[in-house]
Formats: sequence, C-alpha cells, structure tokens
Amino acid sequence: MVTSKHLRLRLQPLQEPLRARFSAFEMRAFRERGMFGLPRYQLPIAWVVLLASAGAVAAVGIVATAILLRKLSDYPQPTGSGFWWSLFGASALTVVSLGLRSLRWTFLLRRARVRIPIRDALIGYFSGYSLLFAPFLAGEIAVRALINGRRARVPVHTTIVVNFLERLLDATALSLLALFGGLALGHVSGWVYALAFTSGLSILPPVRRTVLRFLCSTAELLASPFDATPAATGVRLADLSTWSITLATSLIAWLMPGMGLWGLSRHASQGIGLAHAIHSYAASSLTGPLPLAPGGVLVLGPEILKVLVEQGTAPPTALLAVLGLRLSTVGVSVALGVLFAMFHFGSKATDSATHFDDIANAYDAQILESRRKALLIRKTEMMKAVLDAGCSRKRGLDVGCGQGAYVGRMRELGFDVKGIDTSEGQVRFAVHKLGNEVVRVGSVLDIPYADATFDFLFTVNVLHHLSSVVEQRRAFAELFRVLKPGGLLLVHEINTRNILFRFYMGYVFPMLNCIDEGTEQWLLAHKFENYTSAPVVEVRYFTFLPDFLPALLVKIGGPLERYLERSAAKVFSAHYMVVLQK
Repeated sequence: MVTSKHLRLRLQPLQEPLRARFSAFEMRAFRERGMFGLPRYQLPIAWVVLLASAGAVAAVGIVATAILLRKLSDYPQPTGSGFWWSLFGASALTVVSLGLRSLRWTFLLRRARVRIPIRDALIGYFSGYSLLFAPFLAGEIAVRALINGRRARVPVHTTIVVNFLERLLDATALSLLALFGGLALGHVSGWVYALAFTSGLSILPPVRRTVLRFLCSTAELLASPFDATPAATGVRLADLSTWSITLATSLIAWLMPGMGLWGLSRHASQGIGLAHAIHSYAASSLTGPLPLAPGGVLVLGPEILKVLVEQGTAPPTALLAVLGLRLSTVGVSVALGVLFAMFHFGSKATDSATHFDDIANAYDAQILESRRKALLIRKTEMMKAVLDAGCSRKRGLDVGCGQGAYVGRMRELGFDVKGIDTSEGQVRFAVHKLGNEVVRVGSVLDIPYADATFDFLFTVNVLHHLSSVVEQRRAFAELFRVLKPGGLLLVHEINTRNILFRFYMGYVFPMLNCIDEGTEQWLLAHKFENYTSAPVVEVRYFTFLPDFLPALLVKIGGPLERYLERSAAKVFSAHYMVVLQK
C-alpha cells in the first residue's frame, strides 16, 4: 500500500530540479494556478461555454437513449448511427445558434449603456434558459434580471427591455426566413406575408423609436418594485446600425435549427430539402409569440410532424425526427441554462477594481510567449528610436507597468526607468524581478511623484481600462503634470479602427483570455484631440497578425505584415504608438 508519505518521498527527486530552476516565489505562484495556468475562478468564459455545451449535449444524448431504450411503441428503434450523428449535429447547431444570440444579448446591453463584463453577461444570458418553459418569458426574464443584478448591478428595467427586444428580433428573423423559404418553395401563407410585412416596417426610424418607447414604458411599470430609480435605457437601441447588426445576427442564428431539422429528417429517408426545412421550422416557430414562448416550444412539434408526414415521411420516422429536434433545441437550451445557473452560484462576480490582482498569477499565460516577447522587443525598440532622436535625458516612468517587463527592457537599453501600477498583485511580481526602488504602487489618475519629475513617460495598453473618456482626460492631465516641459509621452494602445479587430477585442479576446473584460474604452489614434490638447508629434501603426498565431505562422506572414505597415492600410493595424510632447 502506497501511503501519502511514500508518495512524497517518490516525488521528491522530481521536485528538486524544479526548486533549483525556480525561486520560492515562482514556485508559490505556480502552485496557486489552476487549470490552463489560471486561477480556477478565472477560467476563460469560452472554456465555460464549451464545457457546459458539451455537458448539455451529453445530457440530451442520455435522455434520447433512455427514451428509445424503453422501446415505446410510438418510437421506432433507429438503425445504424445515422440518427445519433444527426442528433449530435443538430445539438451542435443549437449551441452555435445560442452562442450567436448570446453575443447579440451582450451587444444590446452595451447599446443600452450597460457596462458589464462579457463573462457576467454570458452567465446571465445562458442561465435564463433554465426556465425556458415559463409562459410570457417570465422565467428567463426573472433569472436574467436576478443574475445580472447580482453580478453587475444591471437594472431590472434594462433586462426587461433588452429581453423583449430580443424576442422582437427573433420574430422578425423567423418571419423573413419563413418568407424567403416559402418563396423558394413556391408557396407562402397569408400569415407569413402579414408578419413579414409587419417586420419590414422596422426599417423605418419612427417605428423603431415608437416600439422602444413602448417597451421602456412597459418595463418601467414592471420593474418599479425592484429598481430604486428609473433606468435610462440608451436611445441607441433604436439606431439603424443596432437594428441591422442584431437582425443579421438573428437571421444567421435561426438558420441553425432549420439546418438541424433538415439533417434529422434525412437520417432514415430522403427527408425534406434544406429550404423546406428552414421554411417549416421558421413558420412553425412563429406561433411561439402567441404565448411568448421562445422558438415556439409549445407548438413546434405537432407542426413539424405534420409537415414531415405530408412530405411522405413515414409517421414513426417523422416522430423520431421530431423527438430529435425537440431534444436538440429545447433540451440543449434548458440543460445549458441549468448548468450556467449552477455555475453562477458557484462562482464570484467579476470585480473590475481587483481584476488585475485576481489574474496576477496567470497574467503572463494570457498571450503566447513568442508573441508577447516579439511585441516587447518591437515596442521598446520603437520607443528607443524616438527617445534617442528627441529626448537628450533618459529618466522615465512606465505608468501601468504590470509585472515590469517593459521597465526591465528599457533599463537594459540604457534608460533610467521606474514603474507604477495600481494592482498590488502585479507590483508584487514586478518588485520580485526589479526591486522595491524601481517599482511601486500608483495609479495613472494619481501618480505618486512631484510635478515635472520625468523626461519621458510611456503607457502600454493602460488607458483603455479607464471607465470613461472623462477619466482618460484626467489621466492625460496627470501624465503631463509629472512630465518636464518639452518631455515626451509615448502612448501604446490597441487600434480598433478596423471594425473586425474591434469585434475581436470587444467580444472574442475577452472570452478567450482574462486580461480584458469586454468593457474597455478604446482610444482612436486619429482622434486624440478627444483626450488631450497636447500636440501629437508622431503616430506609428504596426502589426497585423493576431496574437494567437504560433511563431511559425508569424514568420511566414512577416513579409505581408511589413508591406501592410508601409501601405495606406497601416491605419487598420492591430497596434499603434502616439508620441505627444508637453
């Protein structure tokens, strides 16, 4: 029998090389890390969605197996693996559909002027499906209002408005899909024509504004017992850009279950065509708004069963396809909602004030080491070139230094640089590398140095973490306060002028990593007059390749990247450096 003492003795020879290579400080930090190098409560939300989706699909498979193994006379036993692959495919398409709709939910919250970390927004959204069967959307609204309020203090009024707006988008998208599918088949019902026409009126600004006012008034009445003060929902919810983006997302999202129906209908026969499946699913789902049940879950089964039988599918096979459709749509949604509700109660809300302390032990694991080092060298060499040409003295300050990588690199290049950061956890790592006399705790809004202390200052991806443009202006005023007359301020920021990169940084990157929360206030290099009146000396745009690419692909794409940096397209790069002078 191997006891814990024997196990420790056996592991001791393996631990000695680690102790020789790493300091006690580094070993302690390593032990504090959880899965994927991150503290357990900081598992990226993309992993949470992936794992919960896998659990939901597995639960659907178990339920389907249990039903079929009972050999109920109503259901034929599927032959071969066709049904199971179709069920898995339909479930996966449902997960994709829910994922797109969760991004739509987050986008609408932001347009409603709600500053909520994407992690908390997704937890609230998916949890709402745990009570999907409650009538009049009461269940999902109640769950989302509760979780959004507890995790991010979102007013109940805002949750109600966004939830109902989502359902209007769903009805619009489904009516358009039913119309286009029906036109492709050569027959469209009057009900579909009427709904499509009504939905088409949403293109008119007065209609959108009227609908939004009605929703806000209704929500204010419903939320009055819960909200201490009336919430001001953003008028941008009625903008054409908001409606266009969310409607396009809705159309793509609702194509997914129609494609799932197509696959399920063909597992044991020719089934129905893709256009017919999309039309049938959309037209059947449109009856859902009568009880305000998402996706027509109360009436979808009988309608689809009728369509399949009319198209020549044997009734038992059609019944099996409907079972698979219900499990892969409603079943997956409810299972996912239950898992996320459980995750909510087992995790803490995001705290922006301590965010960088929370991830300090795993900060360097967020971006590939090769890319992180390449950017470190690139940015510091750019700063050295500017400072060598325009700054005779070399005393500087890194404001928001994190764990001190840029401070250390600039000191290696011959500059007398110190660093400050508001996160005590980050400073702890920086002090370990550089010493107490080099790095200290301090905020960009309250720099702990006297006026005109430094010849130059620089910030690397710091200012977009401030909560508003007003705070960013305060930060620039504070930066110039400690800068000597004629001194240089070098600002490194993420360039979100490219709309695709803006989407990546606002939605994808915060899901894959824990550095950003999705609430950042991005600064645009060509609009720096919004943040400071100081003259801009120079703007340099650089890098186009994503940070998740491995070193080999970066090397292959290097020539193209350098060409783009020299071309007129450079303004759409991933990073920029703005040089200002006091």
